[in-house]
Amino acid sequence: METQMSRIHQTTYNAVFQHPVARNLQWHDVRSMLNALTDVTEEHNGNLRFTRNGETLTVHPRKHKDLSDIHELMQIRHFLERSSV
Repeated sequence: METQMSRIHQTTYNAVFQHPVARNLQWHDVRSMLNALTDVTEEHNGNLRFTRNGETLTVHPRKHKDLSDIHELMQIRHFLERSSV
């Protein structure tokens, strides 16, 4: 599933791959970008499952606005790398 990203989605996508790691990403922006790029399923336990090109990423939605967990950001980055065409 490949779709055209908006300018905002492209900015967020670029920030996910930024080096050094971006510390100011908002969960809402990352989720919106993932929604545009993937098939999204909300599981019964509240987790979100993002699927793209046969690859899957499952995350627990953030309770706060920012995405400051480097480990989670790296999971998103690796998922995007693995699932790119």
